[in-house]
Amino acid sequence: MQYRNSKNRLPDAFNVQQLNKLFESIDQPKVGIAAFVAFFCGLRIEEIARLSLENIDLVNRKLKITDSKNTNRSITGYGKDRYVPIPIKAISPIKRWIEIIGPSSKWFLPSMTSPDKHMRKKSLYEQYRKCLERAGLLIPLYEYVEMRGPNKGVKKVKHKFYFHTLRHSYATYLLSKGVDIYTISNLLGHNQVTTTQIYCKINTTQQREAVEDAFDGPLMEFRPNHKQGVRSVQSQETNESLERLKLEVEKNRIELEKMKLMREQIIVQSNY
Repeated sequence: MQYRNSKNRLPDAFNVQQLNKLFESIDQPKVGIAAFVAFFCGLRIEEIARLSLENIDLVNRKLKITDSKNTNRSITGYGKDRYVPIPIKAISPIKRWIEIIGPSSKWFLPSMTSPDKHMRKKSLYEQYRKCLERAGLLIPLYEYVEMRGPNKGVKKVKHKFYFHTLRHSYATYLLSKGVDIYTISNLLGHNQVTTTQIYCKINTTQQREAVEDAFDGPLMEFRPNHKQGVRSVQSQETNESLERLKLEVEKNRIELEKMKLMREQIIVQSNY
């Protein structure tokens, strides 16, 4: 049993195979479009649940997220607004879904019991959780005790993947494609870029490429473009050694020639 402490814990992200398994296991269109947009736009579960049709701009391909998470909400009384671009690949499914729910709906995910209200976050997560389970992705990690809030002292199970993992996967995917950390921070609506930097730790693509590049070639051979510049120094020292060796050979050759001449002179003088 552990006490919940998120410090130094890295979030998990779906790989391509896991995403395929997840979406193949979703049998409810509403859950499918919610997970789809959450992944392609990096939304929190409450953001997709409360998304209104008037904040979906398909012409300019962007979403307006309003009154979202804000650490200063208790002071300001309001969350944060931000715009999120919609990838071209996501436009067609979103259009089709809006046609299905009809123009009279106010919400992107209308409630089944009260169409004039949006789908509850809890209902969306419960249905999504069943999809995780069918996909074999509801993976328990450990049990813990909640340390604060109304559930303080309650025993819970920490799982590897949640709905929020779609948002982690969005950030990790953008980072692996070379999108800079400041752009990703703005897309996610983080107050500080230091919050976003955790994705640099879980994105191992650049680290793997750096390691493979370092060990590409014979062991202990360093490339000239590395800071060490070891190979170029070694090459320079080798060339200097060869030059010294050549000079020594040439010097010995000259000495031998001198000795040969002196020998010939001695022979000639002895004949006289």
